[in-house]
Amino acid sequence: MELTRLLMLGFEASKPYLFLSLNELFLAIFMILVESVTSSGISALVIVVYEHVIATILLAILAFFLEKNKRPPLSFKILGYAFLLGLLQITLCQLLMTVALQFVASSYESVGLNLVPSVVFVMALIFRQEKLICWSINGQAKIWGLIVSAAGALAVVLWKGPVLLTSTMSNIQATSDGLIGGIMIVVGVLATSLWNIMVEHVTQFYPAELSLSAMMSFFGTIQAAVISLFVISWSSWELKWEGGLVLVTILLGGIVVTGLSYYVMTWSIKKKGPVFTSAFNPLLVVFSFLLQTFVLGYSAHLGSIVGAVLVILGLYLILWAKANDIEKKGIVADDSVNSPLIQP
Repeated sequence: MELTRLLMLGFEASKPYLFLSLNELFLAIFMILVESVTSSGISALVIVVYEHVIATILLAILAFFLEKNKRPPLSFKILGYAFLLGLLQITLCQLLMTVALQFVASSYESVGLNLVPSVVFVMALIFRQEKLICWSINGQAKIWGLIVSAAGALAVVLWKGPVLLTSTMSNIQATSDGLIGGIMIVVGVLATSLWNIMVEHVTQFYPAELSLSAMMSFFGTIQAAVISLFVISWSSWELKWEGGLVLVTILLGGIVVTGLSYYVMTWSIKKKGPVFTSAFNPLLVVFSFLLQTFVLGYSAHLGSIVGAVLVILGLYLILWAKANDIEKKGIVADDSVNSPLIQP
């Protein structure tokens, strides 16, 4: 019994780290799948709309059954915030990020997303959600963690170095103007960074994370669908089978990458803050590198390996600093990481 209790306590304490790491792994898989299906002519806009329809249904069902007793009354203020959050995270971030995969490779997009922790950190300082004492140990750890992780992500893409593992297939190349994709990534990074900041504020007076995620997904789906109707033809809505790859991509995106991921991120931001949650973004570069090397057979260069190590080191520094901050503030474990991820 004692061993079981210790294992349960260990699991409760590790939930934010485990779920946020898995979130980045599934996102890396999803980005590679989207890059593959869009290269065969499938519209990225259609994928975004279909996956968010699935995510909205899933989140609405979970919210209905699991948050009956804790859901605050709806108001126009909450609906307005949900609409704005959907606009930032779905329309301006995920929609643009998914479409950008038609213009740039997933590895470049993962580097763009790696900038999110730095942008969130700056925004958190501006909105006074994060404090930074530059010459303290924690302050130095945060600064150097951001710098090291950003440098590692850039090294993965910009510095190749000698080949350590030989490629068995050719890399997927960008199919159009990379400048368009770059602009989309910049807008997406700014939008998701602001979303991280706003979620912490909204969950303080609306603590039903599943319901908030469902409403956000609902409004974002409507926005993405309206935009897509004006941009793509009716024939594009009819999906190709492509050996089931399109269906797998939509289901993975709707159930895991969009549905459960939004809830996990909202829950984590409420419990640990936006800086802690966004600090896991650099893992996307590492997972993308591992998948492209060992699953897809791309060449592994020295720069990619060194960059991956730097990303992990930078992430460790940030998490170490955040853990010290929590300890100094005297936050009780039950109020931070030990509250259930899903509450009946």
